[in-house]
Amino acid sequence: MKKITVVEDNPDNRLLVRVILEPFYEVTDYETGFAALAGLQSQPPDAVLLDISLPEMDGAEVLRRIRANAQLKHLPVIALTAHAMSGDREKYLQAGFDDYVSKPIVDEAILLDAIQRQLSGSPSATAAVATAPGELEVALERLHRLGGGKFVREMIDLFLDYAGSKIAEARQAQMAGDGAGVARAAHPLKSSAGNVGATRVQELAAQIELSAEKKTSGELYRLVGELETAFAEFKPKLAAGKKMFGNEKT
Repeated sequence: MKKITVVEDNPDNRLLVRVILEPFYEVTDYETGFAALAGLQSQPPDAVLLDISLPEMDGAEVLRRIRANAQLKHLPVIALTAHAMSGDREKYLQAGFDDYVSKPIVDEAILLDAIQRQLSGSPSATAAVATAPGELEVALERLHRLGGGKFVREMIDLFLDYAGSKIAEARQAQMAGDGAGVARAAHPLKSSAGNVGATRVQELAAQIELSAEKKTSGELYRLVGELETAFAEFKPKLAAGKKMFGNEKT
């Protein structure tokens, strides 16, 4: 069985990718670039899925170190990122990535096709456009199809914990006048919220990231407040969704 390494700091994204890939591949995942580089050196895989926005060392630097390593430099490396603006795909391919998959991963076939292309030596194809899974019910039904009721419950719990911590980080950074810190906190919410159909949270996270880059402090204060409200309003819906799958052991 071919081996795939996933480098991703979002716990919910790591779990989702693992559930998608494990029927087909042996999967190892890492939370940081430093841990990944050590693991890749000792146990080189057949391909790497590499997040861009990692703590301590970003994906671009991890890729640079992979390409500078004689043992690892020919590894296929696929960018796995919530940076999904026009031109991002071309930017990452030019930076040395072999392919590009945007998050949230709402169509697992796009991810599987990208991996298969790299394992077979086929050239990178034009990126397919992934349609968002829609509202909560649609998203949870998809997760159930992928991994069963236990997986749905795990994804909900991970999102609630992770999103709650990132929203608190965003507010703390906003109060400190740290626009870049607000953007860093909001960025991963775009994929995490998309995984569970929290579309309003996802939209606000994207708006906050853009607003933080433009340094519009008044708008940033308002948007972070709206994000807190959207998350609070979505939590009971997730609790109800979790109950739908509460009796399933798997």
